[in-house]
Amino acid sequence: MAAVNGWLGTLVILLIISASKAQEGYFWHITDHHYDTTYWSEMRSCNDEVPVRGIYGDYWCDSPWRLVNDSINAMASIKSNVDFIIWTGDTVAHIKDQYLNESVNLEIMKVVTDALKAAFPGVKVYATMGNHDWYPSDQFPVTSHFLYNATAELWEDWIGDAEQMANFRKGAYYTAKTAQGLRIIGLNTNLYYTSDKLTTDLTDPAGQFAWLEEVLKNAKVAGEKVRCCYPLTFLPAFTFLEMFNGWLSISTPASSTYSNNIPTSSPPCSSGTTTLTDSNYYKNGSTPGTPMFMAPSITPWRYKIPGKSGDAHNPAIRLVKYNKGSGLLLDIHQYYMDLTDSNKNNASNWTIAYKTSEAFGLSDLSADSLNGVIKKMETDKTLLDKYIKYNTVLANGEKTVNECGEKCRAIFTCGFTHMDKTSFDSCVDFRVGAATMLRSTTTFFIALATLYILM
Repeated sequence: MAAVNGWLGTLVILLIISASKAQEGYFWHITDHHYDTTYWSEMRSCNDEVPVRGIYGDYWCDSPWRLVNDSINAMASIKSNVDFIIWTGDTVAHIKDQYLNESVNLEIMKVVTDALKAAFPGVKVYATMGNHDWYPSDQFPVTSHFLYNATAELWEDWIGDAEQMANFRKGAYYTAKTAQGLRIIGLNTNLYYTSDKLTTDLTDPAGQFAWLEEVLKNAKVAGEKVRCCYPLTFLPAFTFLEMFNGWLSISTPASSTYSNNIPTSSPPCSSGTTTLTDSNYYKNGSTPGTPMFMAPSITPWRYKIPGKSGDAHNPAIRLVKYNKGSGLLLDIHQYYMDLTDSNKNNASNWTIAYKTSEAFGLSDLSADSLNGVIKKMETDKTLLDKYIKYNTVLANGEKTVNECGEKCRAIFTCGFTHMDKTSFDSCVDFRVGAATMLRSTTTFFIALATLYILM
């Protein structure tokens, strides 16, 4: 599925190394290019018939090169003087393994890497691998491999020292310090995906958890603050999820070894998905914990399975404003390309979709600020409608909003606050049941009132 594929990027953690004078900075977050080299020939990523191929792509297909390159040029045109770029993978298209191989995947990674280096000379890019970047897809090993080694060489300018290059060669994870005093920790969470047959029976694939714990332990001793940027849906094994939550003080503060290093006032950046779905972790189900932001993808590809398909969504790139001293995220500037109009006019039109400061009245993106908006969405239909409309990056106008019934809305509101499937399902069932009960009660009183009038 598209959402799952997008989330199988990586975990990126920002650690504050030293306090500095409070000042505003910016970084780009991009994800899910899914470059389809066959778009103008066999169209192997497309999920439906495409009678007329648009020059920037189609909602049923992955990205042609023109869209990939145009998105990078748009970033440079909108704001080139950024502090760094976060690139959370899934660069290879949704194409069956029989049409791919290690060399093809590597070449796709290389051309996008080269394009970013050309557009942003001197700007560090902190990149991680998505599940589709591997060959065969999803099958990340726990031993040295050609793709680990070759990708490490592609990104050597960004990763840095020899020790971190060795970590990447071992399992595609590493840490690097930015010029602004932040430490990036990139984790290869693909190792925990249930589709990875090479890690099924392993308790700590590639020794990544032990390594992460050591990094967090050192951060705690040094008084460093942790900033997280990660998806959770791709961690289906409960043991991994429970361990991860415990360490990062997401949902079990009593057992959180590093809870003091994860201030709730400093939300993380984001990891990739095909649509926009932001969440707020809650400790014990009530206290705002660590926010999570999922950036929409560059590919407009929508999944299609028997009886169901994903909504159309526009290509998007995300600019994040943050406080360099505290690491606190201040604002998200979400840009997008109207795919239909761009294809029609033979020219791209990357424009602002929204700013969180303006669209939702947020002064910053702290857990407490987001909690206020999330609580308001539970009763403010107009505010939730706005979020639902943005969820497909303005691809469907009011259609997505109008077709979103009680269960659909419950899925959104419960998704903001419930990170595990059991509690999420219970929340949805409760909200749908409450709505049904309210509707039945309202119908009863209306009938009673009508009967009274008739009498």
